[in-house]
Amino acid sequence: MLMRLAVVGQILTIFDMQIIIDTADTKITVKNKSFFIQNASVERIISPKRLTSIAITSNCLLNTAAIKLAAQNQVPILFFNNFGTIQARLWSPYFTNIADIRKKQMIFANSFHATDWVIRLLQIKTNEQIRTLRQLAKKRPQHTQIIEHTVMQMNKIFVQTEDINQQTINKVRQRLMGYEGSISRHYFSGLKLFMPTPFAFDKRSRRPAMDYFNSGLNYLYGMTYSIVESGVFAKGLDPFIGFLHVDFYKRTALVFDLIEPIRPLIDRILVDLIMTEQLLPDHFIPKGQGYWLNKKGKRIIIPSFNAYLQERIKIGHTVRRFKDHIYGESNLLGNHINEIITL
Repeated sequence: MLMRLAVVGQILTIFDMQIIIDTADTKITVKNKSFFIQNASVERIISPKRLTSIAITSNCLLNTAAIKLAAQNQVPILFFNNFGTIQARLWSPYFTNIADIRKKQMIFANSFHATDWVIRLLQIKTNEQIRTLRQLAKKRPQHTQIIEHTVMQMNKIFVQTEDINQQTINKVRQRLMGYEGSISRHYFSGLKLFMPTPFAFDKRSRRPAMDYFNSGLNYLYGMTYSIVESGVFAKGLDPFIGFLHVDFYKRTALVFDLIEPIRPLIDRILVDLIMTEQLLPDHFIPKGQGYWLNKKGKRIIIPSFNAYLQERIKIGHTVRRFKDHIYGESNLLGNHINEIITL
């Protein structure tokens, strides 16, 4: 259930036991062993037992007692920048013994098993991209022929991974990244057929986002990283030891790996918001050479993202909450590593 407390445009949002603080000068303290949240328009006491996380997207005042209360109740506090990317996280220091699995993860990274795992992720991603395009083509049949040609090209590229056998990821990484990039270019060329004129885009652009579509997508991906990262930490894996993405200095390479099969499903959130005219051009602002999502836009995208996390969807042969799919991928990886690598 989504509850909004709004007075004079100042909003505190509670969604599925997550607080989203998007109003500047909000104070988070403790009262009666609960979080006491107040700003110019809202005063609210919320039990930590109701919460899964606190997401902060604007400057606020957070006292030490509130941080300790969150840690004691395993409620992570997440800080996001204007792109929707997590910048910092506060959470409990108590973890299970993770030394063994991280040692095994290093061995796994240098084996052909990592290659097989990456190919599996890319297969899931490609299948979901194709599914997205075909779902859209059902709504706009005039594009069916072009989409089926695009799908054929995507499959033609992916089948080349069958030539990679019993090779370590270090030897084939660039080939796999090339395949992934080519497949995604075909995918986005198909996806842009369905965008109304204000949301037309030429290609994927990141920082800066050169259009409204890429700005919204970048923000959604940024929020997704934090969910994927939580799954990685929950399993005890090292987020900095990736297999496909390894050249990110001081960045969580494994999170970039694990988000790949999730991206097409996140794309569907944005496409739906655009095609149903919930997300509009005035939800963006120009900044520098590109565009950013503004505060009104965030209030459309953030609840939609959180609602989608709770939806039961099918990936492969499994139906469960989308958030459980995200966590499940880290769990599958950890179990797979434990099964095949011995110390």
